[in-house]
Amino acid sequence: MTKPVKITLITVLTLLVIGVVGYFVANAMITSKLENFLDNELPETISLDYESLDVNLWGGTVIIVKPKLVNRGTHSSKINSELELDSLLVDGFGYWNYYSSDNISVESVQLRSPKLLYNHNSTIPKKEYKYSALEKLKKEIKIGRFNIQNGELRINDIDTDSLILHTTKLTANVMGIKANNTSVKQRIPFAYGDYNLSFNDVHLKMGPYEDLRLASAVITQDRANFNQLQVYTKYSKAKLNQMISVERDHFDVTIPSLSLEGQEFGYEKDSVFFFRSPKVVFESPDMYIYRNKLVADDFTRKNLYSKMLRELKFDLTLSEVQLKNASIVYAEKVNANMAAGEISFTKMNVDIKNISNTYASPEKTRVAIDAVFMSRTPLKVDWEFDVNNLNDAFVFRVDIGKLPAPDLNPFSQRNLKVKFEGELLKTYATISGDVNTSRVDMRVNYDAFKVIVLDKEGKNKNKVLSAIANLFIKKDSEASADNFREGAKEGIERDHTKSVFNFLWLSVRSGLVSVLTGDGKK
Repeated sequence: MTKPVKITLITVLTLLVIGVVGYFVANAMITSKLENFLDNELPETISLDYESLDVNLWGGTVIIVKPKLVNRGTHSSKINSELELDSLLVDGFGYWNYYSSDNISVESVQLRSPKLLYNHNSTIPKKEYKYSALEKLKKEIKIGRFNIQNGELRINDIDTDSLILHTTKLTANVMGIKANNTSVKQRIPFAYGDYNLSFNDVHLKMGPYEDLRLASAVITQDRANFNQLQVYTKYSKAKLNQMISVERDHFDVTIPSLSLEGQEFGYEKDSVFFFRSPKVVFESPDMYIYRNKLVADDFTRKNLYSKMLRELKFDLTLSEVQLKNASIVYAEKVNANMAAGEISFTKMNVDIKNISNTYASPEKTRVAIDAVFMSRTPLKVDWEFDVNNLNDAFVFRVDIGKLPAPDLNPFSQRNLKVKFEGELLKTYATISGDVNTSRVDMRVNYDAFKVIVLDKEGKNKNKVLSAIANLFIKKDSEASADNFREGAKEGIERDHTKSVFNFLWLSVRSGLVSVLTGDGKK
């Protein structure tokens, strides 16, 4: 072997040894630096245990096996949250950037089978959530892709150890995450790009009486789909009656499919939360609502929808909301010895424009309803109001097709102790109102209309009262021009302790009384 070849071989071998040794030294240095950060530089409220830490300098990966993160907060020694994972995989780690500038830059972060438990503590001051340990972040973090695989989330009430929220099979991808010591002080502590999210089997406690369940959901930046949604009273009717001091609806609402298009959310100028979507669609919602009127009345003031929207604590912009093929059954129990009276709306299609508190006058919220009332009567409604009108002015127009009067009896007999005979062939009504009063104008084409007043038990006819009532009622509208009798009533006073639907009912009832007992003119 010649001397030049020897020198070359020795040089190559030396460089190779230096490279190998350097790789392991650098690997050890990076591992040591990461271990020191995880063991000593995390906020004092956070503790981290893990089975092993593996750093691959050549592949640019960091794997933490079986990590367990515990956060105790600063206000209480109780555990606020726990996070356990099968593994945490960091890929494309910028070692040189981290070693030289203490900034963290990675291509992807994967959380495999994470289980997050959060204990909600109502005694913790809100400022602790706002000024959290994250605000002490000293490093800039950039993550190309953040991925969660097969996660589970559980939120408990720390005082009662009762469930607030639980969901399984959580999968998420968030692209282009950036966080630094400035962003973590904001309402949303990091910037991000595209995202997608899916989860199953959601169980949410909505309050002391109602729960929400959801079979599955898929959410992207362009669309959100929710499947088999149910909102319901979690107690039986009898149990609820024992628990409440004033009347409250017992309900069961099921929605096979709910979708939102192009939804956006965030904080305007890091201050006011906003949510907007150009289109929301409810497919075949089914609503059953029961109210026991034998329980004491709730005398709290009820606002009209315009005021409810106007006084929202956040900015809401839903350009269009549709209910397709909806059904509603409302049952009301007035008499202890009789079943609840029911009214129903089926085959209901609703198109609502501008459910919002962000648009300016003269833009209005408009509601168009096409439905079947009491199984066979076509009904159409046009309803409009201006959120910005401080007097809550509205116009409500209803067009009712052929209504056999006995179809009202399942409700009126049990609740009003009154039965009807005859037919309302066609009914038009326009209600113009505001926060305090309304006016109704009504036209009705009807035939052989008759009122039967019942006894106290609501079973047998009270012949005397029935005869007196029918003395004041015009039997039909045939003698009127175009076979329609007209009626009007103004100054109808609203009961502010009742809902908007009670106000509409009072207005319709006043108009019908005017038609049946007046001279047939407005």
